[in-house]
Amino acid sequence: MNWLKWVAQSKKIINLFHENYELIKSITLTLLILLSLVLTWSLWTFKPSYSTIEDARTVKKQEVVDEKDLTDVVRPTQVIYHKESQIYGAEASPIIEEFHKGLKDTKFTVDTTKIETFEPDEKIGLNNSYIEVIYPVNMTQDIYKGLFKFNSASGPDNVDRIFLYQDKDTDGIEGYLVSYQSKKMQKIKALNNALIPFIKGMGSSINNGDFVSYMKYDLERRKDNGESEITKRLYFPAEKISLNRYNYLSNSPNQDTYEMYKKALFKDPLAVKSATSDNKITYADGTAAMVVNTLQNRFSYKSFTGMSNINPTPTSPLSQSIRYINTHAGWGNPYILSNVTGRTTGSTEFWLFVESLPVLDSNMQMSLKWNYGELQEYNRSMVQLDLSEIPSSQSSITLPSGKAVIEKVESESNTNNIKDIRIGYTMEKRETLYTLVPRWFINYENSNMGYEQLRFKQGREEGF
Repeated sequence: MNWLKWVAQSKKIINLFHENYELIKSITLTLLILLSLVLTWSLWTFKPSYSTIEDARTVKKQEVVDEKDLTDVVRPTQVIYHKESQIYGAEASPIIEEFHKGLKDTKFTVDTTKIETFEPDEKIGLNNSYIEVIYPVNMTQDIYKGLFKFNSASGPDNVDRIFLYQDKDTDGIEGYLVSYQSKKMQKIKALNNALIPFIKGMGSSINNGDFVSYMKYDLERRKDNGESEITKRLYFPAEKISLNRYNYLSNSPNQDTYEMYKKALFKDPLAVKSATSDNKITYADGTAAMVVNTLQNRFSYKSFTGMSNINPTPTSPLSQSIRYINTHAGWGNPYILSNVTGRTTGSTEFWLFVESLPVLDSNMQMSLKWNYGELQEYNRSMVQLDLSEIPSSQSSITLPSGKAVIEKVESESNTNNIKDIRIGYTMEKRETLYTLVPRWFINYENSNMGYEQLRFKQGREEGF
């Protein structure tokens, strides 16, 4: 019968299993080990689909293509040549960039024996002939040591300019680090000859018009003893100066731009909610918020959390800012440092820098505020000018002379409150076209207005 055959066949299988039990066990164990190795390899090499699972750190690194370092963002804005009693300068000139490159290629040694008292009118260099390279920021030791490759651990703080001259005995380049704020200076000496062509070429630069006549203007304050003290020396073109106005195209920030910054700034972009009202879009996740002003094409980011790192590594606000922007959507356009405060807790401010002049329109400036390694606030423009293309058009604008500026300032301002006066760009927008227009600007101490345009009467000078 069929069922007897089935029972007999089952007995054969059972007997075969008993006879080969050890072999079957070994084969099974081997298969399990092979399966484990395959699964482990699959886990190690697994790549999720970024269309559905987005890791914030990976997204940030993919977006950044314009990383900067210290020498990219700390740059001079003026180069002044003193030839005995005469003063020459360059404004919005490629010469400024040439000096910057020369300084980057030069290694200096510092005279650590003493820091001298600085007097603005003391004799510098051979026959009082020297070059003054001026920075828009008071640099700490960490900044200028990284910038000028100094081999010393000491030096003055708040350095805002460097003097350079040719030594009469060695023919090498020497100079001083100078701080107008602390009235201190320290002797430095170049260890290579990268700057010699620039120093020796000053005469030719004056003859071909790269350097023009300048005049000095001192900002002063009254000391307790009634005497006046020079707090800062400014330099203006002695005559009217013609500078170019530039037109640049820019892609208008849109939803994709907002998403890029959202992914870069928030730890978990998928947890972020958004709301729109009055030309503003607010993104928030409960720990931070980013408010986009769609009219100004600018955003403001603020963190609501406290310090999460119990033992933070001491890092300067500038180093933190450069590293953060490098890994969080990037710079977009060339920026230079305009202000830095604090050692581990503080803030940094940056100017958009185009054609060797800062853009002083407040909507284009960038700032970051830090608290022991934690970003507290981040404000910046999302406009990215297409600087890779030749400007669509240029035209010349004639700005008032330094003398006219001084007359204007002294007739209308309290000169004791002046912090800075300089030429910069304001920005005019028409759809996707941005026009950079050179103007005179003034900045006052303790003012929340930032740099304000100096406005002259119509007809006095062109462009006003």
